[in-house]
Amino acid sequence: MADKIILRDLQVRTILGNDSWERKKLQPVVITAEIHTSIAMAGKEDKLTGSVHYGLACKRVMKLAESNHGILSLEAFTEEVARACIDVNGCGLAVYVYARNPRALLQAEYAGVEIYRTRKDLFGSWTNDSTEEENMQEAGSAIAARAAAVDAGGVLSSEDNLVIKHLSLSTIIGINLWERHYKQVLNISLTIHTARSIEGTVGAHDKTSRPWTYRKVADEVTEMVEKTSYRTVEALAIAIARTAIKQCKVPKLTVRVEKPSAVVFAACSAVEITRSVDDFSASSALTSGVASLNLSAVASVAPTPQYSGSPVTGSSVVAAINDADADTHSAYIALGSNVGDRLANLHEALVHLNTDLPQSRLVDTSFLYETAPMYVTDQPLFLNAACKVQTKLEPLVLLEELKRIEAKMGRDFTASRNGPRPIDLDILFYDELTMETEKLTIPHALLHERRFQLGPLCDINTDLMHHRLGRTSGALNRHLTTHSGAPNDIVRVTPLKTRNHTQSSDVEGSVVKTLSPDTQKKTVAMGILNCTPDSFSDGGQHNSVDRAVEHAQELLCSGADIIDIGGQSTRPGATQVGVEAEIERIVPVIKRIRELGIEVPISVDTFYADVAAAALDAGADIINDVTGGHFDSQMLALVAQRQCPFIIMHMRGDPSTMTTMNDYSEYDGDVIRGTRFELAQRVRAALDAGILRWNIILDPGIGFAKEGVQNFEVLRRLSELTARHIRAAPGAAIHPSTGGDNQESEEGLIDENLATELVNYPVLVGSSRKRFIGHATGRNDAKDRVWGTAATVTAAIQGGAGIVRVHDVAEMVDVARVSDHIYR
Repeated sequence: MADKIILRDLQVRTILGNDSWERKKLQPVVITAEIHTSIAMAGKEDKLTGSVHYGLACKRVMKLAESNHGILSLEAFTEEVARACIDVNGCGLAVYVYARNPRALLQAEYAGVEIYRTRKDLFGSWTNDSTEEENMQEAGSAIAARAAAVDAGGVLSSEDNLVIKHLSLSTIIGINLWERHYKQVLNISLTIHTARSIEGTVGAHDKTSRPWTYRKVADEVTEMVEKTSYRTVEALAIAIARTAIKQCKVPKLTVRVEKPSAVVFAACSAVEITRSVDDFSASSALTSGVASLNLSAVASVAPTPQYSGSPVTGSSVVAAINDADADTHSAYIALGSNVGDRLANLHEALVHLNTDLPQSRLVDTSFLYETAPMYVTDQPLFLNAACKVQTKLEPLVLLEELKRIEAKMGRDFTASRNGPRPIDLDILFYDELTMETEKLTIPHALLHERRFQLGPLCDINTDLMHHRLGRTSGALNRHLTTHSGAPNDIVRVTPLKTRNHTQSSDVEGSVVKTLSPDTQKKTVAMGILNCTPDSFSDGGQHNSVDRAVEHAQELLCSGADIIDIGGQSTRPGATQVGVEAEIERIVPVIKRIRELGIEVPISVDTFYADVAAAALDAGADIINDVTGGHFDSQMLALVAQRQCPFIIMHMRGDPSTMTTMNDYSEYDGDVIRGTRFELAQRVRAALDAGILRWNIILDPGIGFAKEGVQNFEVLRRLSELTARHIRAAPGAAIHPSTGGDNQESEEGLIDENLATELVNYPVLVGSSRKRFIGHATGRNDAKDRVWGTAATVTAAIQGGAGIVRVHDVAEMVDVARVSDHIYR
């Protein structure tokens, strides 16, 4: 066993990235170092030359701290401390370093890094003489000492630890009645175990290539703990581990939860657990069962033609490039336009990026934002977005290709750099590369001050590390949003019309509206126009072209913002009429409306791709598919190619079978949980097919595969549809068969394993005149359910719906306006 020279709690002052207030300031770092060596010679001769001089070690560490070292992370600084300590007098065999920053996190005692390094780890050799090392001429005692030094590291020989000590949080915790009324303070300590790779260590190259930092872990855990109300510390500890591992991609974690108020005559009671990815890797038992249920519920249809053209995005298109070559890089590109048809410009740019950019593919897009101009303010509003591109092009080559696309789309490079422009393409990140040349700076030099770029970027990735600033993309955006005093001049918007149907092409034909609950001021009214003989409410009333067009004009005069035209009833028990009949019913109506010069956005209620294609050709703008693209396998490809808004509704089976498929026992009887899970599957399929994120609108499917009480539950909890996490429904039964760490108690947040997050997607609700309203009011005739519908419209607006689909437009517009004043 080696001897040790120890420095305990040496306090130094240094600059390491940003402090807990996200400022570049001197910060205290407390260092404990244990240098493994042999003191035999020093003990025999009573001279320090034969040992590690702890005074010199102390001076070296302090000199490092006070130097202009440029180190950004505590991890890299700890690595350099180890290097400084072990090389004193050339006697150190190994070193243990525990560096703590007590100002790293606002609510924690400190954040720390714990490592163990041998001389060979740090310098590639046990001695300063490589020849001696290669010839293996060392004495047997030296070999034994080195082996002992390796063994002394224990688990730290193969992994490093990042520590968050005593994160002090308040939450409801406990089983006693009084504990359910008052929050208690908990001290939570987290130790993140990260394996040391062959290429390097946790502090190698001063980069944080992993998808988490201790700030991100602390933020996620804080948000989760303060929102939950567990009864037991054991359940909370498991939930914390689950959050860190699943939300932050932490590989392995030790969680210690201390409850100081638990025992009167003890400092605290505590639970400590260690969990890894393997403990939470198994998908919920719900997943496989629901997937098979959904697949079997979809009726088979005759094959429809393949649509030509490439979707704008899609993860499948890059599988080959990812698998074939490790030289593929991830580039994040910002897009902006404020000249001409802004939306059309962005669409065109995405097509160029996906088809004209050599050795590259577009794999993801952000939501869409309308933003105020920056720098030069006397110009039109911009539409902004971001995208992720997989490419083999080097950064400067990629820049030249982007400039070529800008020139092709008409950008004048002789005009003011920050003035009006049809398209602007900026490289924000290229992997996590840091570079600065005359032509290009990566990460983008002004990214930290631009919400119009950071906002869209964070829709795609919040964990990109800006190594020059020492903060992730999410942290930069959060700082700009909450700390900088920057104006809130970025608004998420959704396209409702993507082209101009009657005017010249140089006039902006697209229509975008904000449908986000935090910014929307006016609910969008979608008026229903059924060109069917058998719809449950108004079947047969508008089944001629003249009568249908006349009713469309009435809807517009009543205040409709969108006309939703359907050629096939989707009422319970309805039979399918087929593609040709549906086209004959709706296409002439759409054409007549456009011939009259009416530019209102037109939505088409269909689940057939051929019908959707014909409707779009005739002048429709939006596809409203009650099956979310599940019924017809060609629908998603069509929508991706046409770049049109797409309403994805939750449904099981088809209109003839859906009333028998309202059993949500797989989700503990929770209809919102089931709707979220299955709707997320359809959104994931849409994104993978290449449908742009900003073109997707969600519909919970009121009345579809849901009985009366379930519809009221969806309306009551509508805001949870797009929440990041949800709790178990009150009174929901938790199946003991699921067991283990994947089980959630009703006091906590549910581990849903969603195929994709539903956060920030706009929501449409269609409850108008439906049967569950009749059951509640005793109104058997659908036309008599106007007042009942009014209540559901109010509930939908309170729950965050941006669009309401209604028959009685004039009445519901009034209801919506008053509700808007109350809830928006």
